[in-house]
Amino acid sequence: MISNSEMYSAAQTFRLVSGNATLNITVYPRPSSETIILLHGGPGVPDEMTEVREWLSQYMQVITFDQRGIGAGNADNCTFAMEDYINDLLTISAKFKLDRFHIFGHSWGGIYAQLFAREHPEKILSLFLCSPASGTGRIWTMAEKEIFLYNYNCSTFPEWISMGINTLLGLLGNRKAYQKLFRQIIINYHKGYNVDPPDEEKLARINARAGIVTRREIRKYPEIKSFGKTQYPVIITYGEFDAFGKSKESQLSRFPYARKVIIPAAGHTAWKHNLIEFEKVLASFYGSD
Repeated sequence: MISNSEMYSAAQTFRLVSGNATLNITVYPRPSSETIILLHGGPGVPDEMTEVREWLSQYMQVITFDQRGIGAGNADNCTFAMEDYINDLLTISAKFKLDRFHIFGHSWGGIYAQLFAREHPEKILSLFLCSPASGTGRIWTMAEKEIFLYNYNCSTFPEWISMGINTLLGLLGNRKAYQKLFRQIIINYHKGYNVDPPDEEKLARINARAGIVTRREIRKYPEIKSFGKTQYPVIITYGEFDAFGKSKESQLSRFPYARKVIIPAAGHTAWKHNLIEFEKVLASFYGSD
């Protein structure tokens, strides 16, 4: 097995045009291994799955990317329909000549993963849905209210007032305000855990338009129906103190045959809160324990 330092020295980063978007992609090669694509949360917010990527790259080729509109790509002409996001994964899989691959999706990325799997089940080797957002349409609206309440309960009064101001300014297209809003959201997710403050370089890649327009598209998208018994393994994990509440029932019922796991002593970003237990779940699901 090659070391992580050797793996990261071989990482390849490049830009890939997909429709009207330019995606910033990083691949951690592992010849003759299966491939997993990581779908981060947000929307409009870049990847924060460093520990997950480090663990998975020991066993598989890992592909990560800033979703459309995020980072160095020009978002001015991007559209953010769910069909655009699905096409981005098709573009990536074509680039790497992937007939089938694994998907790991966190939060909004968990819904993204399901939308792709619904349209292209023939390309899925497995789905790992980590604290997935609960659904599209009215279920998304319900989940957003739960996130709102979670942040209210985690914030001090000055923090909450600041979030309200930055939400309003962000909705008006102020990118800096949107970045400040998500900085506080990330801080709230990690309160009570030994996690470093948000990385300023990652915060600078947050894009208000990508987040606002994508959320609007999710709300108007038809509700995702039950998957029934899939031809590929599915796992759904939540932190013991996750941000999602009753809306999770819709998510769990959508995959009646999936394995369901609660990560103890963890919140919405479970791998940062209880890495030991999270790695045990990874090892069990991917057959490397």
